Amino acid sequence: MTARIVRPAIRKVTVLGHPVLRKVLRKLRPEEIRSEEMHRLIEEMAVTMDEYDGVGIAGNQVGEDLSVFVMGLPKGNKRHPDGINLTVVFNPVIKPVGDEFEEDWEGCLSVPELRGMVRRHKKLELSGSGLDGKPFKKIYEGFPARVVQHETDHLNGLVYLDRMDGLKTLAYMSEMGRRG
Repeated sequence: MTARIVRPAIRKVTVLGHPVLRKVLRKLRPEEIRSEEMHRLIEEMAVTMDEYDGVGIAGNQVGEDLSVFVMGLPKGNKRHPDGINLTVVFNPVIKPVGDEFEEDWEGCLSVPELRGMVRRHKKLELSGSGLDGKPFKKIYEGFPARVVQHETDHLNGLVYLDRMDGLKTLAYMSEMGRRG
């Protein structure tokens, strides 16, 4: 008998207007985190993020009311040449490190084709639980810190549009490319 290989399913990304995007998501207990079902969900989130060409994806973006996000980006990518190691974070808490901010363009899988300027903390400490259910802390700076803040916002019912200082910089990606 040959083993049956089950590939993770690519999920449909929930878009702005779906109520789950505006919910504060449910925290998970360590035994839930370590479950086979949760590991399957994480695999599905990772392949969905890749399929949609994302850098991060939160539980509510795949229709789940769970406080978890996945982020990652291969090295050499034009968005961030150093890449971001594939990271899974359950029940994240962020704490700013210092008082520096950066403003940069952001987009979102749940707000397709649009980008806007968002001010974020330049450096932060992320604490949460990993795939093994054990707590961890890590410092992030620059683009990875921006991704952590963006995804953590999702888990609290926010999207990047809520963080913009007005909508004057909101633009379609296709128009941004034409301007250069």
